[in-house]
Amino acid sequence: MSEQDRGDRGRRRPRRRGGGPNSGSRKIERETYDGDYQSSKPTIILAKPAAMDSSVLSTSPSATSSTIKPDKPVVMAIRPRDESFSSGASSISAGESTPSQVPSVSHRTPVSIIQTDGSSRLSAPPEMNQSVKIVDDSHQWSDAGMEVLLDQTDFFVVGVLGLQGSGKSTMLSLLAGNNPSDNIRQYIFPPQNRECKELCEHQTSGINMFVTGERTIFLDTQPVLSPSVLDKIIRQEKKIPPEYSTAENCVEMQSLHQAAFLMSVCHIILVVQDWFSDINLIRFLQTAEMLKPSTPSSSHDSSSGSEETNDYYPRIVFVQNKCTRDHFSRETHKAMQSTLSKMLEVSKLKIKGDVSMASGNLLSGLPKHQPTDINLYLFPNMDTNKKESQDTVLTLLPEYRGYPSVTTLVNGLRKQIYSMPRDALTHTTLSEKNWFHYAARTWEAVKKSQLMAEYNRLLH
Repeated sequence: MSEQDRGDRGRRRPRRRGGGPNSGSRKIERETYDGDYQSSKPTIILAKPAAMDSSVLSTSPSATSSTIKPDKPVVMAIRPRDESFSSGASSISAGESTPSQVPSVSHRTPVSIIQTDGSSRLSAPPEMNQSVKIVDDSHQWSDAGMEVLLDQTDFFVVGVLGLQGSGKSTMLSLLAGNNPSDNIRQYIFPPQNRECKELCEHQTSGINMFVTGERTIFLDTQPVLSPSVLDKIIRQEKKIPPEYSTAENCVEMQSLHQAAFLMSVCHIILVVQDWFSDINLIRFLQTAEMLKPSTPSSSHDSSSGSEETNDYYPRIVFVQNKCTRDHFSRETHKAMQSTLSKMLEVSKLKIKGDVSMASGNLLSGLPKHQPTDINLYLFPNMDTNKKESQDTVLTLLPEYRGYPSVTTLVNGLRKQIYSMPRDALTHTTLSEKNWFHYAARTWEAVKKSQLMAEYNRLLH
């Protein structure tokens, strides 16, 4: 053996790592352990499970933990997605969380769903598609219209009174937004159809309410002193309340209840009549004014006998419906105003200085609007106008009717009604919902009034 071979043997050989017969199996075990360790990492939970407490579990620094209180609204900030949020959300497996537990956050979230006090402030007020009944056929109060009212004080109440078939529902529908060319089935307050006219029946029963988007509240009532209501009570043999001696007294007292109620809760009352003038209707208005309940006084008012001066009286607008060409002459219009002024000269109802045919040159030749003018507005017969427009031969010049078109008159009435002053109904400022509660109390007070009971006892 040479000297070089001895030196090689004497050297210390380095230890082989991973050598030996079991080196391959150890390597496989290490790889398996590393894989199990990586798979056992906790997942990032971004949603609150139903069975856990209010804290949101999160192990990633990018996912901020917050406390969710179920009784308070959640303010959700809108921001673009980042990688950490998307990666954390993708780590939630389908078996660990249900879709209902994962909040959907997107940059396309509309502003109207971001809530700060439990309700959406940017959402539009609720719109009504049809009227609701606040006084039913049995003259009982109903709370059906409460959900469409808001907690704001800028509102306007318009009611209507009139005899049967005078056009009360038609006038209110035109003021509320309908056009004269619309079908009567599309009207907000359905007028008399052909069947009702043939059977001489009334269309509206009780009191219906409709609220427009401009927060104007319209109240449509059944006809006052209606023979159709009396005939219905007699034919159906309805049980008359014990406080009324006859069916005639029952119908008259129910009409007075409605008129006195409107005089207490409305800013404006339209008195619609289709021929001029019924003295019984004027006497009916004077009786309702006499029996109207007094305005409730506030707590700080002194009881020094000033109830009469502080009592509330609405503004009255007389609408002469179904007029002919002769009614639009200056002489006839002046005679109408003079007659109404003499019949209501002792009334405290506000009947002057707000609505006039002279406004907008609706009736040519009239003097300028004076504060002493009676609130009188003329409206033609819409059915006659439609027939004339259909039968007229098309010429270069339209046929002279003697009065403006129906659309012009409707727009003129809308402008004047909506621009009328809004007097306070009570000594305190009311919101829409407060007005509804006040109207409910007023209706019960009118029905239980001692003046009404005494007047009913004096009826023969």
